[in-house]
Amino acid sequence: MLLRAASKRPRSDDGLLNLAKRLMSRHRSSRRRGFSMLELLLVLTVSGIIYAIAIPQIGNMRALSALRADRLELSSAFAFARAAALQKGKTATLTLSGNQATVSVNSGLNGTPVQIYGPIKFDQTLASTLSVIGSAPTSISFDARGLVTPVPNGVTKYRFVNRTLADTLCVSASGRILPRGCQL
Repeated sequence: MLLRAASKRPRSDDGLLNLAKRLMSRHRSSRRRGFSMLELLLVLTVSGIIYAIAIPQIGNMRALSALRADRLELSSAFAFARAAALQKGKTATLTLSGNQATVSVNSGLNGTPVQIYGPIKFDQTLASTLSVIGSAPTSISFDARGLVTPVPNGVTKYRFVNRTLADTLCVSASGRILPRGCQL
């Protein structure tokens, strides 16, 4: 019985709690809702400035990555042609025509070329153009030993252009892909 009587007694902190709730509800209803026009204009101006700065940089990053991908794709085509010649024991040819590359291997007794890789279309996949620099050959053949035949004079260079950026792939006389700068 004593416990029931004690729990029915009003507690002093209940009154404070009710008062605080009433004050908070008045404060919430009188508080403004939403943003002012000045705040919205400020946010739009700042986001517009950030957008104007970031968009050209994103375009350049895409062009750089496209050039890097094109360079790697052509490098892998050279490596594939060399590996196919070694594996099959037959002549393999990497042919560059326009903006595309294909690899074919001479097959059978009569040496009929069979396409085994490609075509890689640089202008369609990553919007780049491929061009030959100087007297670089557009058809590179690897013999059964994996050597380039006929041996070109010096380093051959192939250039990729994407938007305003460019990259060059250099190939040694032995068919090795050289690092950037075309130096061993």
